[in-house]
Order: sequence, then C-alpha cells, then structure tokens
Amino acid sequence: MSLPPLRSWLYAPGNNPKLLERVFTAGTDAVILDLEDAVPPAEKARARSMVATAVRAHAGVRGPVLFVRVNHPDTGLAEDDVKAVLGPGLDGLRVPKVESPETVQMLTAWTGGGIPLVCNIESALGVWNAREIASAGADVLTLAFGAADFLRDVNGLSTSDALESLHARSQLVLACRVAGVRSPIDGVYTRLDDDVGLEHTTRQSRSLGFFGRSALHPRQVPIINAAFTPSDSEVAAARDVVSAAASAETTGSGALRLANGDFVDVAIVRRAEATLQLSEALRAAREE
Repeated sequence: MSLPPLRSWLYAPGNNPKLLERVFTAGTDAVILDLEDAVPPAEKARARSMVATAVRAHAGVRGPVLFVRVNHPDTGLAEDDVKAVLGPGLDGLRVPKVESPETVQMLTAWTGGGIPLVCNIESALGVWNAREIASAGADVLTLAFGAADFLRDVNGLSTSDALESLHARSQLVLACRVAGVRSPIDGVYTRLDDDVGLEHTTRQSRSLGFFGRSALHPRQVPIINAAFTPSDSEVAAARDVVSAAASAETTGSGALRLANGDFVDVAIVRRAEATLQLSEALRAAREE
C-alpha cells in the first residue's frame, strides 16, 4: 500500500471502546490505536483483543490510515501484540522507544516484512542511533520524536518554545534524509488548551523539516493539518516561481529575479515544485 502524506496522527487508548470508535471520525489523517503507555498493565490483554477487533472492522473502510502502537519488545508483550493485529485493516505499526536497529529487525521478523514501521525515538541513545535505525530496513517508513520521554532521559525541562529539543529533532530530520525515508513526525503537544502554542511549535517543526505531528485530542487535529498544508498564498507563490523558471530556461538562465525582487535559483525552484506536488497529493487524498 502506498500511504498518502500524513499530517496528523491521533492516538486512542486501546482499552477505551468509545474512543476506539470516535477516533476514526475526528478528521485525522492517521489514527494510532495504542497498546503501550495509554493502557495500564492489567488492561493489556483486553486492549489487545479490542484493538484487533477494531483493526478488522477497519478493513476495506474508507477513512484515516490505521497504525497500532505495540508494546516495547522488552516487555514480552510486543510479539503477541503484532500477531493479534496483523492482517486486513492494519496499515502499519508504531514501535515505541526504539534505540537500535535490532529492534526494527525483530519487528520485521514478527510481521514477515511488508508492514510499514514508524520508529518512536524517545531517548538520548535513540537520537544517537537515529540514522542507523532509519536505515535498518525497507519497512521503516520514518521516525517519530517523543519529547516527554526524551527530556526525562536527558534531565531536560519542557518550555513553550520547544528549543530544548531543537538539536535532537534536527538530528532526526538529518537521519531520515540520509536514510531516504519520509520526513520525521513530531511528538504530541501536551498543553491541550494552548492552541497558540500548538500552532507555533507545529509550524516550527515544519520549518525544521518535519512532516506530520502526533495528537492527543481531536481538537488538535485541525491545527496540525493546517500547519502542514501549503496555504493558498504558498501555492500561488510556488506557481509563480515554477512559471518564472520555465520562462528563464528558454533564455538559458539558471537563476532569475522575481517581480518582488527575490532571487531564485535551482534549489528554490525544486522547493516550489515540491510544494505544488504536496498540495496536489493532499487534494487527491481528500478526494479518495
């Protein structure tokens, strides 16, 4: 399956039947049915059964992409999680707290290959090994950042501008680019009533090279979707750049100045082309 661009990833606890239904109608591009942190130990087996049922019910149904976050392999629960949810309806797996390529290889062995994996990077060691993790196999779709666990691991403090994780997030962007996988996904914004902060930090992530962000609540989804969707003005500007470049090519020039005085070279033209391609891909996904 070829997955569309995925801007928003909304979590739902695997042991909450009401949320397991509602998450599919929240307008998110992808849902993550969670068997890990959102589920207490006594509920793990029940949640696994409920999520497996939800996955089967999703098969062939038009709606958001469906991923399941399994437990970490060290818990002894992950292999049973994977086997329970494999099959029609499942689009991929979220793997928590990945710190080495061996974890990716273990998951691939359990799935038999062909199931996209999003590897959550949530520790200093995970960031340190991000390139090797992103390059660990053809099933790695991308990496996702987990700020709360990362800051706990490095004894950092969360701030409103998220600059304390800037270096780590930039490392994930570089790792994904070098490995040739999708741009990384940013982590959740835990201040649920702070829409301004969510928008600011999400646009910051986009400017760093991220694409997509995880969400804890449906109210966050429209803000995240908007931040990762090229605006009408961005699309218009990109069209102007591409058109001007096409005209300049007829004169044999590789660089030009737009009417507003901006200097445009090949890199800017390629960026404009990527903006138009993303806009079209998002439009096509909405119409499917």
